[in-house]
Amino acid sequence: MDIVKKGLFKKYPNLKIIVHHAGAMIPFFAGRIKYILGEDSLEDFKKFYVDTAILGNSKALDLAASFFGINHLVFGTDAPLGIMPAGATKEISEAIENMDATSEEKEDIFKNSIMNLIKKGDWNE
Repeated sequence: MDIVKKGLFKKYPNLKIIVHHAGAMIPFFAGRIKYILGEDSLEDFKKFYVDTAILGNSKALDLAASFFGINHLVFGTDAPLGIMPAGATKEISEAIENMDATSEEKEDIFKNSIMNLIKKGDWNE
């Protein structure tokens, strides 16, 4: 929250940050963010990228995709944590497949979002 409140996305417009676990509580509190911090802050929260490492909850992934956008949802499994010994790749992949999303959007989550994020990075700033 401090990143948004301190205006770092405005100061550094090319800043890219990946937040764990589908953005944690951000999508769930979107209404509170809007009414307490304002529309500008809400729009800055949408600039975060988030991973899919929530151990298989399709509806929560749908909410994260709705708030942040499919292009800001990147495949992540928390490996090697979650389910030993190799993480929760199977469970998270199944949750993505069960999302209310097109096959193209699922491909974005599995591969294209992170590739676009890496390509967009301006590493000289």
